[in-house]
Amino acid sequence: MVQSAQNFQRSRSAMRFTTIPTTGNIYFVDSVTGSSTGGGSPEAPCATIAQALSLCTASNGDIIYLYPTHAESIGASGLAWNKAGVSIIGLGIGALRPTLTWHTTDAVVTVSAANMLIKNIRTTVDLDEVVSMFLVTGAGVTFDEVDFVEGTSAQAIQWLLTTNAADYLTIKNCRHIQINAAGSAQKWIQLVGPDYTKIVDNTFLIVAAASTSSELISGSTAVIYCEIARNLCLFIGATIDSVINLVTGSTGIISDNRIGSGTSVAITAAITGDGCFMFNNLWADTAAASGLLTPAVDTDT
Repeated sequence: MVQSAQNFQRSRSAMRFTTIPTTGNIYFVDSVTGSSTGGGSPEAPCATIAQALSLCTASNGDIIYLYPTHAESIGASGLAWNKAGVSIIGLGIGALRPTLTWHTTDAVVTVSAANMLIKNIRTTVDLDEVVSMFLVTGAGVTFDEVDFVEGTSAQAIQWLLTTNAADYLTIKNCRHIQINAAGSAQKWIQLVGPDYTKIVDNTFLIVAAASTSSELISGSTAVIYCEIARNLCLFIGATIDSVINLVTGSTGIISDNRIGSGTSVAITAAITGDGCFMFNNLWADTAAASGLLTPAVDTDT
């Protein structure tokens, strides 16, 4: 593939930012130094993610880099991430990473394109009871190190919702912290029937709304051949029934998760997976005590 001189120069300038090989184009976004007329180069970045996405070519391996200073507020009109194969990657470490803030209760980022990567971004809300932050309808979408940081006196009800078209969804290496409960029942990650979902190596520290409907990972429609493994889950709520709850017909592997929950949760109900195989999951409902195997240990029959 022959790039234009402009794109070749942009790619050379970008080499200091990435070790990810690509034959696609590279664009930069910064709400501080960027402008609506910026072409996406490091010297003239775009001002918004939508602007950079409009420059991308679907399924071309294009990458959008967000400067550490980049910040976007997401309102009622939401955002549409709809270019297949595009990676949206934040630069920076810790709090010095780009931040997306949901600004209305009905704000949502819809990821409808297939094979998108979202990586190294902070997400937060600045008002209470944000209904659902991400809606994933495309297949092969990956969230990697996409953290949630609690806003001041503001809580989200749900971080991510899918449709059944969101097959091969991956959520990994994320850290979500919300120490004040939302006012409504929470299904923090709600899977509505996607196949081959992978939720691995995340940390969730969430005080849940006191409701028997509150769940950390919810498969409200059967999920097929899922993998939920090696997550650290503290999901505290006065009357919650379960932490991981996949409905009848779900299959896959739920393994090596570490779960702390409210005292209302029974050891047999902390994880419900119907047809999933369970290996070495530990659960506790009190601090300073080692976890117990959940669900019950299999017997040799």
